[in-house]
Amino acid sequence: MAQPTHPRKPRKKSKTNWSRIFIIGLLGLALLAFILQSIPTGGRGSGRGDIRDPQFVDMGDLNIKDAESGESLAELDIEIARTRQQIERGLMWRRSMEENQGMLFEMDSLEQQSFWMLNTYIPLDIIYIDADRRIVSIAENTTPKSTDPIPSGAPALYVLEVNAGFAERHELEQGDRLTW
Repeated sequence: MAQPTHPRKPRKKSKTNWSRIFIIGLLGLALLAFILQSIPTGGRGSGRGDIRDPQFVDMGDLNIKDAESGESLAELDIEIARTRQQIERGLMWRRSMEENQGMLFEMDSLEQQSFWMLNTYIPLDIIYIDADRRIVSIAENTTPKSTDPIPSGAPALYVLEVNAGFAERHELEQGDRLTW
């Protein structure tokens, strides 16, 4: 004999509480945004600021003097790049630089140098300097974001980058002497 079957109770349809899911989702997004805002960017520049907008760090003063008269032609606040990483980064990602600012690169050895303008948004004058701190060549008004090499044309131990037109405005010439 067959057992009597009991009719099953109809299952309760589970109601999805969409408003609860929506609120939890919003809270999750807010938490993620807060976490991402809190992560330091590393700055790639001076160790502060955003990777895409490094700030100038005044590390000293530089004076350029006329080769013949010794008269001061220009004075600058300089940021100095000494390590391989600092030299490779240079003025990349900078959006502007004041007229009286520049970056001085201390290279490893006195030899032909060559720079380029990859990720550099500011047109620059690149001044190559020998071990006696005399200008050996000037590349004026370089093209921003270009990967074309900009050679020194002579052995250089130091390189100074300044805003485009600086060399002309201050009448800088080969042989002028720099002190810092």
